[in-house]
Amino acid sequence: MFEAADNHMHAKRFQDALAAYQTLWTQLQEELGEAQQVWLLLSIANAAVRSGDYEEALRALEALPEHYADSGIVVGNPLFHLLVGLSLHGLNENPGGQIDNFARALICGGPEIFSGEDSSHLTRTKEILRPPAELGTWTGYQGCCRDLLNQSTGYLRDLLTKKFGSPPPYAEPH
Repeated sequence: MFEAADNHMHAKRFQDALAAYQTLWTQLQEELGEAQQVWLLLSIANAAVRSGDYEEALRALEALPEHYADSGIVVGNPLFHLLVGLSLHGLNENPGGQIDNFARALICGGPEIFSGEDSSHLTRTKEILRPPAELGTWTGYQGCCRDLLNQSTGYLRDLLTKKFGSPPPYAEPH
């Protein structure tokens, strides 16, 4: 059933994917390990964002720090922060939260995490946030936490591969 949900995402049938991921959550949550639960919630949030259901995306995203903060996957996860920023933007709520999460996405994942997204999010974030001192530019910056994306699965793994130009695993920063 994971494959069916991922196939819906690849075919841009986002509402079908969202329904399939939600069904998986309802049926399998107790059987999944902690990392699998985190990635399924991120899949739900991503499908919700892509289908324009920003409230549902935020519900899934709010569960992550509440229940999975100690998983080692959520805090600093650039995809998590990108999706929070996109959800808040979609709801036209909390401009400070939007920029905070877009800044965290940029710091943690580098500019490539914004590939395929509305370019205004990255542009605005780069206007507010200074580039890393060691580089003096955002160009070539790899982010400080891409390694948190290494356990991604299915469609999200494919999405990250497209954004970054290579599949996980991503190296830990030095």
